[in-house]
Amino acid sequence: MRLSRPLLINSGLVAGVLVIGTVTWFVLHPSSSTTSSATQLTSTVQQGTVTTSITASGNLAAASESEASFATSGTIASIDVAVGDTVTKGQSIATLETDDLKTAVSDAQTTLTNANSALSRAKSTLASAQAGTTTTDERTGTSTTTVSTQEVNSAQSSVEQAQSTVTTATRALTEAKEDLAAATLTAPISGLVIAVNGSVGSTSGSGSSNSSSGSSASGSTQSSGTTSSSSSSSGSSVVTIADVSAYTVAATIPEADISTVSVGQAAKVTLPAVDDTEVDATVTAISPTGTTSNSVVTFATTITLNSVPEGAHIGSTADVTITTASSDADALYVPAAAVTTGTEGTSTVEVVGDDGTSQTVTVTTGLVGDEGTVITSGLTSGQTIVIGTVTESSSSSSGSSGSSGSGSGFSGGSMPNSGSGGGFSGGSGSGSMPQGGGPGGQ
Repeated sequence: MRLSRPLLINSGLVAGVLVIGTVTWFVLHPSSSTTSSATQLTSTVQQGTVTTSITASGNLAAASESEASFATSGTIASIDVAVGDTVTKGQSIATLETDDLKTAVSDAQTTLTNANSALSRAKSTLASAQAGTTTTDERTGTSTTTVSTQEVNSAQSSVEQAQSTVTTATRALTEAKEDLAAATLTAPISGLVIAVNGSVGSTSGSGSSNSSSGSSASGSTQSSGTTSSSSSSSGSSVVTIADVSAYTVAATIPEADISTVSVGQAAKVTLPAVDDTEVDATVTAISPTGTTSNSVVTFATTITLNSVPEGAHIGSTADVTITTASSDADALYVPAAAVTTGTEGTSTVEVVGDDGTSQTVTVTTGLVGDEGTVITSGLTSGQTIVIGTVTESSSSSSGSSGSSGSGSGFSGGSMPNSGSGGGFSGGSGSGSMPQGGGPGGQ
């Protein structure tokens, strides 16, 4: 039986569609196989010191600061230091004009001299009153001495008053001399000048010449200083000196950690601005009261550096690490990942033998620190242990794939009663279909 030409064409189209669908399914759903391999990660049992620590930050501060001010009033005649100068205790750092002070000393000396003269006369008068008046009877030749109690009492009162005047004058002279001496302001401590608040020609008020402040667990760096002005109030500082023979850091410790911190603990202070210099330090003070900010309670803690790092500056950022616990220097320890603890509390470590096989060993653990977990029994130094495994997966796939061809129709595929073509591998098929080569287009 002879098939008609339209029937053959339609049959070819159906066959082509089936082939394309089949190939597309294999492209989108390639057959694949996956293989996995596990690699053990190992380490060794170490021996050394294990520590636990907490971190905080603060700013570098001098161990103490002292504000030097004149102990007497006067006009500043000179200021002999500048910010950044290093001074020694007792060194002259400023002076007052002394003309009025010298006059005061002279006047006080004159007053005291006059008071002493008056006292001498009063004493002489008292002696005369106490001696009394002596008369002699011309008929009998008898001498009689009469002492006037009133005169003696009056003379005695005069002596007391004169003595009081001398005492007052003596005190005034002493104060005048002290004021003259205080016209030269000296450094109360050795250290670094960090502020100069007075100026030549301004008036200095009387006050303490040695007002010191120490760095403490107050939560802030100690510093002081005011802007220079034409006059200074009573007792105001002229020069502020910092004792830079030691440095401290005032850090804040959260309440969750403060229970592990105590005075005397070792610490490390890192100074980012000085090439990350690390300095040994010690916790020297902890505030007994907390400070609340944004519902967070912290405690001010003072850490004192054990040495003075070169290039350090007051106010520089300081990162603090406080060691809160430490093991013996020869403790055995392993990475924390090597220890497995069961629900019953038993801890185990997987040990790799010389033959490469692993064995689970029960261990007793100690301090869990920054370096690892201390093992007090069950292991020996140098043993190889498993700290985990890494699984590597690889997969392979196969299936039909192809790239688009350049021919007309189904990318150059051959159809019944057509010419040759490149199939689905992307060949440049030239087969044609009636009416312009099939569904591929005209």
